Amino acid sequence: MKRITIMIGTPTYAVKAKNLLFRSGIKSRLVKLDGGEEGTGCTHGLEIYEEQLYSVASVLRERNISYRIHR
Repeated sequence: MKRITIMIGTPTYAVKAKNLLFRSGIKSRLVKLDGGEEGTGCTHGLEIYEEQLYSVASVLRERNISYRIHR
C-alpha cells in the first residue's frame, strides 16, 4: 500500500487530526515536514495510506481541520 503525506499547519492540529482519525479507525503517523519549496517553513503532517484519503478528508472536514497533500 502506498503512503502519502498530508500537511497540517501546526503540531497541535496534527495531533488532534491523528486522534480523530484513530477514533475513526484510520491509522496515521505524525511527521515533521520541511515546507521549503512551498515557502511555508517547517510544518507538521500525517502519513496515511493513499486509498484512505477520501475517508481522511471527510473526518478532517467535519472538524474544520485544513490540510494539503504534500508533494
